[in-house]
Amino acid sequence: MKQSEARSEKPKVRSQLAEALMKLSVFPRPAAGLLFVVLLAALLFLPANPAFAAAKDREPASTPKEESKNLIREGLNCLIMERNKKAEEAFLKAKSIDPYSEEAHNFLGLLYLQEGLNSKAEEMLQRAVAIDPMYSEALRNIGKLYLQLERFEEAVSYLKRTLAIDHNQPYTWYLLGMSCYFTGRVEDAIKAYEEAFSLDPNLPAEAHYNLGVAYHETSRFFEGIHEYETVLKMEPQHINAMNNLGLVYSVLGEKDRAIELFNRVLSLDANNVKARINLGNVYLGTKNLIEAEKIYRSAITLDENDISPRLNLGVVYFEKGDLPQAKQEWERLLKKDPNNLRVLSVMGSAFLEKKQFAEAIEVFRKMTALMPENGSIANTLGYLLADQDKELSLAQKLIEKALDLDKPNRATYLDSLAWVHFRGGRLNKARNVQEKALKIFKLSHEQISSEVHLHMGRIYEKLQLKQEAAKAYEDAIKSNTDPAIVALASESLGLLTSKK
Repeated sequence: MKQSEARSEKPKVRSQLAEALMKLSVFPRPAAGLLFVVLLAALLFLPANPAFAAAKDREPASTPKEESKNLIREGLNCLIMERNKKAEEAFLKAKSIDPYSEEAHNFLGLLYLQEGLNSKAEEMLQRAVAIDPMYSEALRNIGKLYLQLERFEEAVSYLKRTLAIDHNQPYTWYLLGMSCYFTGRVEDAIKAYEEAFSLDPNLPAEAHYNLGVAYHETSRFFEGIHEYETVLKMEPQHINAMNNLGLVYSVLGEKDRAIELFNRVLSLDANNVKARINLGNVYLGTKNLIEAEKIYRSAITLDENDISPRLNLGVVYFEKGDLPQAKQEWERLLKKDPNNLRVLSVMGSAFLEKKQFAEAIEVFRKMTALMPENGSIANTLGYLLADQDKELSLAQKLIEKALDLDKPNRATYLDSLAWVHFRGGRLNKARNVQEKALKIFKLSHEQISSEVHLHMGRIYEKLQLKQEAAKAYEDAIKSNTDPAIVALASESLGLLTSKK
């Protein structure tokens, strides 16, 4: 019986990753010390100057370009002092004196980004790049802007352009890693994060966390553990790392360590619903149904809108043998959201396991209507109808559609189609299709289930091919994938051999 998924904390641009992103840039207002360091780094793109100077202390500039650069330095000084209005005035004046100053446009863009004026920030930064297409500072800042705006593909493009100019920028590699992650290219994200760490092993805790998430999602669990534990050494109360580390240990079968970590999260944040759900899932997985029920109920009390605890509470009742109570919990969820596929999927699985086929058919009928292009669901409904000897024409259409939609699983679907033909009395067709399914299974080196062999035996037996039928039943017993099917095959083999 399947349960709702575990609740991991993934990177979110608007939450902790947004903070990590901004910690690596000027905005929005980090601690003054960090701001000062970042701005000093920005000054490396300008000619050396002994010190910042107030406007009244500036020596007369010999050219407009020099005057513009002096004003830019004055604006940066104002930014450090968090005098943003004065900084804007200085940058605007610098731009008016030297309209082709890429630095003036770049720092205006950064200022507007800090103040949340994203359109103005984009305009200024794009102008800086138009003036100097090789200005890596502006290219990187556009990448940061687009990452913040969740325009991830564009962020990737600009960050790659930055790195093509200057490969040795660890923070830019880190930003590229985040951008790749959010475009679904997790392997590329890992490469970018790893490159960032190779250039600067002292990146902040969030960089280790994000790399840990990427390792976690690609099932590189031991590497994920290393990154999450590194985060916790740097920030012992990092709740998301603690929660995700618990999930990894749970997957690896280290249930006690997982429980300890989820409880640590709850000791820091008693209202953390995700940790409660994950803790409940561990208890459910270890059949500690009393503790699972208790923790799911507490999660429901904290957040009535999260369907996972109530969905899994239904699974607890199911495991206790109380299907009516389980069904009641799931129907409460469906009352709010009748088309929720997660709930329908769990209900359908429960009805199948309890052999309540009429109820299962109705659930999968609804799921097929909601997901008409899902081959697996179409096949399940088709096979259920055939197995119950109902609506065989519809069953055949559904399974043939599944074969068109999902080629990799064609052997399984051919077994279903053969069973439709068997139920319809088309025995030779059933034999041809089932033998084809068996050949494909053997070619793919997949284990052939007892049920597939049983179907073959039933078809041969109806065709009076007793020797072939006996061999198929023997194969079903040897396969031993389902005790109930093995029992049927043993019974059929016994009857067949007793007739000889």
